[in-house]
Amino acid sequence: MWTVDRSSAARPASIAMLASIALITVAAAETNDSDSKQLGGLTADELAAAPPEPDPWTPGEPRPVAAADATGVRITPLVERGYLDEEGRYVIDLMEDDYVYIAVRVETGQGRPVEDAEPRVSLEGTSRLLEPVEVSMSPTTNEYGIVEFAVVAGEMGLDRIGVDYDDASIEILINVISMRANDFLLPELGEDQLSWDDLLRAEVRYADMILYAEFPEAVTERSGDTVKIAGFMMPLETGMTQQWFLLTSHPPGCYFHVPGGPAGAVEVFAEE
Repeated sequence: MWTVDRSSAARPASIAMLASIALITVAAAETNDSDSKQLGGLTADELAAAPPEPDPWTPGEPRPVAAADATGVRITPLVERGYLDEEGRYVIDLMEDDYVYIAVRVETGQGRPVEDAEPRVSLEGTSRLLEPVEVSMSPTTNEYGIVEFAVVAGEMGLDRIGVDYDDASIEILINVISMRANDFLLPELGEDQLSWDDLLRAEVRYADMILYAEFPEAVTERSGDTVKIAGFMMPLETGMTQQWFLLTSHPPGCYFHVPGGPAGAVEVFAEE
């Protein structure tokens, strides 16, 4: 689509450009009256041929290998808030009831990503595991060898996640920190209070490229009621005062992963 500048200074140049395009098109059409003639050094048959499919892989990057053909695999955790402790263990700090997405990469010993692998994920402790089928559009690794799952933190303590595939395995520790220990206690608001504990028990699933959240009865039975909820303010507007913001179950620390996952935030439109 062309946009023609209406200013008097630009109009002649714009019209001239459009006219030159039109002349080139007509000339090209007139010279292509026979298969034997050439245009720009190409025959009509060559011009009609379909172009080759572009190669999606950047030169130098390893191509994926099918899971059935992969040997000597290894697993690497990919978590923005993970770290190695003094004992070399991979640890994720998480406050009670908070929510973290965890991705792992499956690759061969030569560094080639393993596609369509389905790692086994297990959890030992009070936290709740959301397996790949619950948080991803596919339960298997993609062309980059990556698959994602999630964890909702339980009670204060050290939980263990195991990820296994073929002969490879890794352990990820979830260091659950008490909200009380961080002095992040929320006030009690009486019988009208809606509990984050109830909201965070929502079951989240993918279906037909859409994310669904199914809330427990403790939430759905209060549909239409006026309730009170205490949380942490995540501004969505610039300025010192806010009318549109998120109320989150935990102090927000990342603009891309809202604390508590899909059920851990309430969108607020305030009159004042």
